[in-house]
Amino acid sequence: MSFTPGEVLRAVLRARRELGLRTYVRPRIRAVYYQEEDDFLLVVVADRPDKSAVLGPGGRVLKLVRDLLGISSMAVRSNTDLLVKRRRIREALSKVELLSARADGLLKMALERILAILRAELRYPPREWPSYEPLDEPAIVIGFSGGADSTAMLYVAKELGLNPIAATVDVGSWMLPTEARELISSITSRLGVEHAYLRGRGDVFSSILRLAGEGRRHPCRMCHQEIEREVVRFSLEEGIPMVGFGDLLPTGRFSTYWLRVGGKRILRLNLMAALALFKTDTLYLATRAGRPRGRLSFGCPLLKATHRKYKYMMLPSIQRVLREARAGILEPNQALELIKSIIRS
Repeated sequence: MSFTPGEVLRAVLRARRELGLRTYVRPRIRAVYYQEEDDFLLVVVADRPDKSAVLGPGGRVLKLVRDLLGISSMAVRSNTDLLVKRRRIREALSKVELLSARADGLLKMALERILAILRAELRYPPREWPSYEPLDEPAIVIGFSGGADSTAMLYVAKELGLNPIAATVDVGSWMLPTEARELISSITSRLGVEHAYLRGRGDVFSSILRLAGEGRRHPCRMCHQEIEREVVRFSLEEGIPMVGFGDLLPTGRFSTYWLRVGGKRILRLNLMAALALFKTDTLYLATRAGRPRGRLSFGCPLLKATHRKYKYMMLPSIQRVLREARAGILEPNQALELIKSIIRS
């Protein structure tokens, strides 16, 4: 099966007519890329207004176009989005090149593979990433929650042969309910990666639980900091040179830097951010790793309970969503879906 820009444009115009949406200016579709293996179509348009015309209100036009073309999934990128993406990748690439030039041993081998995937992503679309046989030793520990972003990073690290270890901080059912543990087990088993549950400092998590329960502090920042501290500690104890997290916001030079802890140092890598991936990308990669695709939802059980008890706690959560929307990581309809999940907590 193959598609042409003209065929996709006709489907877009038909969808807009059927939805009763006027089309004053026809969107310009520059290129289309179809991945038969995943039945996925990427549409590249000229600019943001072209993208809005193809997406439609709430993504309704895109959904109807997908049905008209008879495919499973679609995404739209504007050329302006791609220009920003490439600028971000070049910033990350220059930083990793500098780090690689000064590295040796296992870390240097790992960074050379990261350089290869960054250079490949500069040519996106289409996406043609390298894959490698696994290194003899683990090169990275990945803080793994089972969410889409950390799952995507674990999947890519596995494909790069970085021999990753997935590390999950177990702080009890208020953050990791049974279904989350089952999902974590399923993904790590499917990928064939080593997985470790870590015990964080009980006094810190008790404090997080108490302050959130009293409505005095939003739990996410404190919780994230403690999880990162524990994953870094584990990595240093195991003598592994890199630690990774799935955050999408710290792009460019902020995606890779040294951490110094107790006289030791370890390289912190946000690979998904270094690749300047969009949320749509991490959702897709997570499904490749075996994570089911469901509705977007924001927060763990503790945060949802905090939202229900203290409505004003929703505001910092919504701000977190808007940060990713402003950065272009989230599509407007994805941001709206996440905000709705916060309000419905």
